[in-house]
Amino acid sequence: METWKRTVYISLVCVFCTAFGVSQLAPILPLYFHDLGVQTPEAMSLWSGLATGATYIIVCLAAPFWGRVADKKGRKITLIRSSFGMALCNILIAFQTTPEGVVLIRLVQGLVSGFYSASITLIASESPIERTGWALGLLASANLAGSLIGPLLGGYIADTVGIRNDFIIVGTLMGLAGVLATIFIHENYVPQPNPEKLSIRKLKEQIPEFNSIVALCVASFIYAICIMSLQPVISVYIKGIVPSDTENLAFIAGAVFSAMGIAQLMSSSPLGKLVDKIGPRKVLVVSLIYVGILNIPQAYVSDVYQLAIIRFLQGFGLGGMLPALNTYLSSKTPREFTGQVFSYNQSCLFFGYFLGSVGGASLMAWLGFTTLFWVSGGLFIISALWIGLKLKEYTYNTT
Repeated sequence: METWKRTVYISLVCVFCTAFGVSQLAPILPLYFHDLGVQTPEAMSLWSGLATGATYIIVCLAAPFWGRVADKKGRKITLIRSSFGMALCNILIAFQTTPEGVVLIRLVQGLVSGFYSASITLIASESPIERTGWALGLLASANLAGSLIGPLLGGYIADTVGIRNDFIIVGTLMGLAGVLATIFIHENYVPQPNPEKLSIRKLKEQIPEFNSIVALCVASFIYAICIMSLQPVISVYIKGIVPSDTENLAFIAGAVFSAMGIAQLMSSSPLGKLVDKIGPRKVLVVSLIYVGILNIPQAYVSDVYQLAIIRFLQGFGLGGMLPALNTYLSSKTPREFTGQVFSYNQSCLFFGYFLGSVGGASLMAWLGFTTLFWVSGGLFIISALWIGLKLKEYTYNTT
């Protein structure tokens, strides 16, 4: 087997483990804050949004630094640092007794997070450019599979052994990903001892279609806002549409999260191949419009089954978005600067995650869920129009 393919397949297992750990947090975090004494839906949403956004804002600020470290020391060390760091933070969350303590640990977790982002950089730099869409599609599938199973199994574990024990189990799984990365991932990339830090001026010199890269970063930013505006509060929404005496709420919320993940898992690999065939621009525009339209009817569901069905259908459009975005970025980026350039895009992405999580929770508390669904759906469509106007047709860059 070719070395780059082996790297892809090994990375899939590690990404699956970490994605499982990260995704299981969303449906149980509001319920954990309830256990810590937060009572009202509005307060639960705000604390969940703050705890989620705290991680993303730190990741946003730290990403350029870790990108330069990856170019200097290699990408594998980033995988190891991230997996073991996230493992420790998840275990520490299990022992918190106040909402403030959870937010503080989530801040620290942001400093060490980024396993999937580092994997994207590794695979993008190791794979032949004509197979990058396929490789990133597989990586997205592994990430989505973990994201699919995480909320479902995480909710079941939380209902069975308690939320605190769930955090400990998940932390152990993330540690396992670190062990696998340390032992089995072999990187062919030769690190640059003194990589040049890309300023805005240098980026313009190195990348002929610099305006397309800027447009791509803006698209990543808008995408992240839309995705994360609902993530921290969807459990609260579910809590409001099920009977008040419903048991196993964490499991139900996890199942609704997983409905979208199933469709993403089914579509990400085929859409990754489609990206290689017709280019990411068309895939992105159509997917964003489709997802934006399906976001709106979720505001008017009357039971959890309707919500799960709509989110399942929506997941088909989400499956190709990040592979398309990252494939386009990889095609325009010189390989020796992949870590730095990807880190700038990741900063835009995670800043969007931060604004989405905090802003979505705040908007829900202020104007309600209906407005939140409409606003996030509209932003998806605006992002599609932005990409259609600003991004040029796809061409390979084999620099």
